[in-house]
Amino acid sequence: MPVHIEQFKETQEVFPTLKAVAQKDDFVFAATVVLQGIVGQGNKTKIPYHLFIDLMNFPNIMPDCFVLSPADADIKHVNVFFPKLCPKLNKELPFFCIGNIGHALQKHRHLMAFLQGMIRIVNTETRGPRSPH
Repeated sequence: MPVHIEQFKETQEVFPTLKAVAQKDDFVFAATVVLQGIVGQGNKTKIPYHLFIDLMNFPNIMPDCFVLSPADADIKHVNVFFPKLCPKLNKELPFFCIGNIGHALQKHRHLMAFLQGMIRIVNTETRGPRSPH
């Protein structure tokens, strides 16, 4: 089930760049948000990550967070995987590996908790080269 509009609006108060891009009645099916994160690979400089989030099955299934910008060629963050098909946008885009936050967030079941987890991910990274998936 997608995110109810009340939960979405509560989350927007904390994340003002959050925008609904697919909505029907009282439910949001997809959104975009801009989160500040590190460049990666040792570079702690902050850059904006413009993300597309598929909320169709949230919170039962943790959503994919596709990167709309920066461009794939400019991404250094090792937790951003190389592009795969984003069915909602019908194009290939890089996406963040959310690791084990999906399991940790199941008890919270709120979009705000998910985005707070994403802030941690965009501001830290595992070691090694960027992974293909």
